Amino acid sequence: MNRRSLLAASLGGALLTFGMRARAAPPRRVIVLDWGLAELTLALGVVPVGMANTPGFRRNFTACPVPDSVVDLGLMFQPNMELMLALKPDLIVITPAHASMVGALERIAPTVTLGQFRASATPYTGACEETMRLAHLFGREAQGEAAVAQSRRAIAAARARLDALPAYANDANDANDANGANGANSGAPIYMTRFIDESHLRVFGTQSLFGELLGQLGLRNAWGRAQNASAAMIGFDALDADPRATLVYVKPLPAMTASMMQTSRVWQAMPFARAGRMTGMAEVPPEGGILSAAYFAQALVDALASISPALPAAQAKEAA
Repeated sequence: MNRRSLLAASLGGALLTFGMRARAAPPRRVIVLDWGLAELTLALGVVPVGMANTPGFRRNFTACPVPDSVVDLGLMFQPNMELMLALKPDLIVITPAHASMVGALERIAPTVTLGQFRASATPYTGACEETMRLAHLFGREAQGEAAVAQSRRAIAAARARLDALPAYANDANDANDANGANGANSGAPIYMTRFIDESHLRVFGTQSLFGELLGQLGLRNAWGRAQNASAAMIGFDALDADPRATLVYVKPLPAMTASMMQTSRVWQAMPFARAGRMTGMAEVPPEGGILSAAYFAQALVDALASISPALPAAQAKEAA
């Protein structure tokens, strides 16, 4: 049995064990040491007794409030073990990245490993599935189905808003006709990015949470190497493959990057910069789950709507 098969078997066994436990006596005092899994847990209405680095979670996962009652356990991979023991949990939820800690954690409470959705080629779909696995553990299947349905409705509503924007309506409808709900190969092209400094940015591929959601919104990932990739760090001068593309960056924009945009002739010559097809959007964690996905869809459409009226004129000017 190879390592992947062994991991899958171990995960399946853990889920079966805790699924049986959930049907008899669902765990109530839960500790979660991963932010993405904490979001899914909170989406089910389950409030953990403790989480890793709650201040950092609150800064990054703004779509998912954390009650004040949740105890901050410190760093994600160096949690306060004495504090965890004092909380008397009946379940600890971790990811495969915590493998080296499993022995120590199991001495505190039963421990289950989840969090595979971020390694999936379809992270949003995986997050929906993992939400239901957690729902089964907690005996909250109805809440899980409702949370997933609400997330999908929010994304569908964002797509309907996008379809109503003149600059995107035709492309989005064409994508829907050609590719169903995913719009994988057509639709308005979007570079989905986050700036690192004045020269480099992170561009998100099709196998990222953002990439999957672009398809669900009827948009096309403009990054030419996006297939079979979640993200890459590149120089901004590599973003010139699609002259029709709009560049969307996740805020905040570094101060040095904003200064570069005002002074760099290379930047100003980029097709999206020259045509005014560039906008920032609210911060969303790329490692988020179903709540972050819904927030991303809404925030992206808000950002595109802010520049949509200017696009037809800008495109006509560029074509001339």
